[in-house]
Amino acid sequence: MLITTLKRLHSYWSEKKEHRLFPARKDLDPLDFHYALGDVSLIDVEQDENTPNPTYRVRLLGSNIQERIGSSFINRNLDDFPEQDSLYKMRLAYKKVLDTKEPLAYPSFFKYGEKEQPFVCCIWPLSSDGEKVDMLLCCREQIFDKTLVPNQGHLTREPEIWPYQQWGNTPLVSALMH
Repeated sequence: MLITTLKRLHSYWSEKKEHRLFPARKDLDPLDFHYALGDVSLIDVEQDENTPNPTYRVRLLGSNIQERIGSSFINRNLDDFPEQDSLYKMRLAYKKVLDTKEPLAYPSFFKYGEKEQPFVCCIWPLSSDGEKVDMLLCCREQIFDKTLVPNQGHLTREPEIWPYQQWGNTPLVSALMH
């Protein structure tokens, strides 16, 4: 399996949503996805009807992410995130999830020491009222199969985002659908 952690977490999210568009945070038990906790983040979404840009607040940030950025970053505004290249991609992806109310995935790279590590990030919407997305469940998984690594130069110009309907057509994330 190419991306086993993301596949398991996607299956879990799908199971928990049942007949609804998406599950609520209260439907999820972190012990059920203990295998992913180091790479999971929960993002609170605050959106005023009069403001076009939502505010994102980091509720939970996995230990692997904290170690990489050198900070716990919990209960902080996403705009203060130290990796500005990643922040741009995250904001675009988060907004797309809010607009479509569906999961999405995107490839990216992060610096780990002197190395650039490719990874895939998946974002799943959560809702406390069943209609409005008010939280995002995010998970990152490193890409080890170098033949599937997207072109890094392309990603720095304009991030590639894979909406849920296109996952089956994307070699890197098609495993999530099967």
